[in-house]
Amino acid sequence: MKLVWEKYVGRPRSLYARMSYEHGAVTVTGLNESHLVPVQQWCQENDCGKRISYDTFVFRNLTEMSVFLLKWS
Repeated sequence: MKLVWEKYVGRPRSLYARMSYEHGAVTVTGLNESHLVPVQQWCQENDCGKRISYDTFVFRNLTEMSVFLLKWS
């Protein structure tokens, strides 16, 4: 399993998490808090993005979002 980040339609500079499986499915199934806590901690430590809901992170600008994707994609 691997985290996949998708752009949030209608919310600029927002990404939401999904799980990708070896057989090709990308779904919210299997995603849980333990997958997102390290991401949230990294965001707080690096002042890069903010978790606004269970699976969604928002960024101040596109550069910040790119840095996040480089780390977590």
